Amino acid sequence: MQVQHLNDSELLSQTKALAQREREVLTLILRHLKEIERRKLYCDLGYGSLFEYAVRELKYSESQASRRINAMRLIKELPQIETAISSGELSLTNASQAQTIFRSQAKESPKLAMSSSEKLEVVNSLKNKSSREAQKELLKLHPTVPAAKLLERERQVTPETTEVRFFLSDALKAKLEKVRALLGPKGLAMGYGELIEAMAELSADKLSEKRFGKKRAASESAEATFTPAPALSTPSTTRVSKNIRYIPPRVKHFIWQRDQGRCRNCKNQRNLNFDHILPVALGGNSSVENIRLLCFSCNQRQAIKIFGSEKIEEYGRSDV
Repeated sequence: MQVQHLNDSELLSQTKALAQREREVLTLILRHLKEIERRKLYCDLGYGSLFEYAVRELKYSESQASRRINAMRLIKELPQIETAISSGELSLTNASQAQTIFRSQAKESPKLAMSSSEKLEVVNSLKNKSSREAQKELLKLHPTVPAAKLLERERQVTPETTEVRFFLSDALKAKLEKVRALLGPKGLAMGYGELIEAMAELSADKLSEKRFGKKRAASESAEATFTPAPALSTPSTTRVSKNIRYIPPRVKHFIWQRDQGRCRNCKNQRNLNFDHILPVALGGNSSVENIRLLCFSCNQRQAIKIFGSEKIEEYGRSDV
């Protein structure tokens, strides 16, 4: 039946019923996201994170994906709140805001991190509140967590550019100004984007030296980048450590160049691991042919596929 043919009472009652069904479906989606994250299934589709999967595969906007993932992770710790979300007592936005605050607080002051019972008490106080009321409540209860944490945003503007919105503390702004001064006249004309780009280039050089050694880092050039070195064809023969999991720095440098500093599966550049294709536990070695770069999620997914999720959860993050 078309909605225009419904009488007033029918229209209102059916809309209310649909809203309840929508919340029930939302709760079911959160359960699915939880299990997909547990199994790291998004890696099989070439995504480096649950967030990327939610945006690109499920077609949520970035804010929609963020709210659902935050709420899901809060439910993971506090399963009691699932009923409140399903009934509409606790909005998705308020659950997401609470999780953001809890995560920020634990990161900034680990000793002051809240227990599950304390978190549950806070979340219960957010029931039937608007998002603005909930935000005030959260910041009142935990003034050590800056409101800026709730307002950080990242938005793709064009295929080549991303708009990032965040707040600078006075201390961070002073550090940036110090870098600008050290760059000399060139730094004076730089906007924040250009300044961060210059800092990123300097940091990449220094971090490359720290990870692979000054000599190897200095030997790289734009033309020679990622070109295999013949001397590394059998690097395992030069290994001196008795630790069978040990990967020599020269081998790591070779693998990093060969895989272009990206996860071989999802092309992510964050949280990379040197992964044994054939696990050491099954007889694998640390040769160039048996090592690859994988991000943490893809590394975990490979371990789950080989050893099973129960085994990985039992031992936590696995090196096998």
